Amino acid sequence: MKAIKLQVFLFLMVMIFTSCEDDKVDIGKYGSLSGIILNGADYSPLSGVLISTSPSSSAVITDAEGKFNLEKVLQGEVAITARKKDFLSSSINVAVYEGENTPITLYLLKDEKNVGSVTIYDPVPGNGAVDQLTAFSLKWSVEQQNKDKQLVYTVYYFESGSIVQKVAGENLTLKEVSIDNLNYSTIYYWYVVAKYEGSIVANSPTWSFKTRKSE
Repeated sequence: MKAIKLQVFLFLMVMIFTSCEDDKVDIGKYGSLSGIILNGADYSPLSGVLISTSPSSSAVITDAEGKFNLEKVLQGEVAITARKKDFLSSSINVAVYEGENTPITLYLLKDEKNVGSVTIYDPVPGNGAVDQLTAFSLKWSVEQQNKDKQLVYTVYYFESGSIVQKVAGENLTLKEVSIDNLNYSTIYYWYVVAKYEGSIVANSPTWSFKTRKSE
C-alpha cells in the first residue's frame, strides 16, 4: 500500500514539474515581422525568397508580390536573412517589440559572378558584448554556397554617435582582424563586407560591443 502511495506521489510531482516547465516555455514576449523583398536593379517584387531569422522562428517564402509575414517572433534584436537562387543573399538586424509589428524592406541583387548564397554570421565578440578590452581580435563565420570562390573581407568599425568609420582591415582572406587603441567605456559598431573579384557579394549585419571602464 505504501509503495502505491509513493508511486502516486512521485507521479503527481512529475506532473507538477512538467506543468511548471511548460509555463516557462510560454513566458516569452512576442512581436511580429512583415516586409517586402525587391530586386535591387529594377525594384520589382521578388517571389519565392526564403526568409529566415536568428534567433530562429518559422521560415517563410515571399508571395507573388514579394511580401512575407512572421506572426510570432521573440522580442529583442533579430537578424533577418533573405535567400533566393541566382541572387546574392542579404541580411538586416531589426528590433522586435512585444505586441508590435516591425516592417522591413530588403533588396537583392543578381548573382552576376555565380558566387551563390553568402551569409556572414556568428560575430566574436557576440553582438552587444560588454567589458571588452581596448585591443583584441574581431572574428566572424561565413556560410558560402560555392566554396570554390575565394572571398576577401573588409571590416569597418565606428564609435557610437560618430559619422566617421574606420577600416580595421581590407582584402582579408582570414575571418579575423585585430583592432587596438579603442577608447574606454565606449560603444563601437562593426560590420564585414565580403567581395569576390572586386565585387561586393555580401554584407554582415552591423554588430556592437562596449569596451570596459578605464583601470
